[in-house]
Amino acid sequence: MSDLCTLVYVSTATRLMTDQELQAMLKKAMARNHVNGLTGVLLYDEGNFMQCLEGPRSAVMETYGRIKVNPAHRGLTELLLEPIAARSFEGWDMDFLHSSQEEMQNLSQANWRQVRDKADRADDSPGLILLRDFWRSARKQWG
Repeated sequence: MSDLCTLVYVSTATRLMTDQELQAMLKKAMARNHVNGLTGVLLYDEGNFMQCLEGPRSAVMETYGRIKVNPAHRGLTELLLEPIAARSFEGWDMDFLHSSQEEMQNLSQANWRQVRDKADRADDSPGLILLRDFWRSARKQWG
């Protein structure tokens, strides 16, 4: 069985961040995530964050512990924390996308948790599928 897990949360910045501040934060996160074997994506819109982290459970939980006490944001809401069979963002120490308010709202209101029977554990949550589809579509459009 894989030790991989995924975490998705939303939070609000304590103040609006400039592009330079976002890039500096992203650069630091990418370096740390690379060392810890984490991949994922960070979305930002007008002070609102959504982040998906994936990797070894111990590394995800250690990083999540730092995130929870970071004074740069408030109102952290965990949308998903569960084991996964495979990564959705393989090769991305931390990708970053600006999203619209509507996209952020749709993603944060998605069905992140679902009832699964024991034989169906490998299925991704509908919210994670929506996030992955949004990310792929945005990457094609901008990258």
